[in-house]
Amino acid sequence: MRRLLVVNVLLGIPGIIYYWMLSLMILQDPLTTWGRTVRDLYEAHSILPVQVVLGPPLAIGTIIWVLSNVNLVYRRKRAGSCQKASGKFWHWFIALVASLIPTAVFLCIAAFF
Repeated sequence: MRRLLVVNVLLGIPGIIYYWMLSLMILQDPLTTWGRTVRDLYEAHSILPVQVVLGPPLAIGTIIWVLSNVNLVYRRKRAGSCQKASGKFWHWFIALVASLIPTAVFLCIAAFF
């Protein structure tokens, strides 16, 4: 279980950068421009730059996160601690929460300063 927490906390550290970039993109572009009926995808205020900038890092990070957790589930299954389906559910739940810990810590520190 300790390996699960350590791996997912370490994988959550790059998530801080992703959330920071996402907040910059959202705060720079007013949300009212996203609700237009006709969108020019090549315009500077459209959603396309957000997808181009944030899409590949999110996809790469998600693939790494899923593959590392599949490996951890396989190891726990071989060790005998993850035999039931509920064990796998709790593994993925703990992995998700542990990967959000660095972002939560960063937001708490940022709120005080």
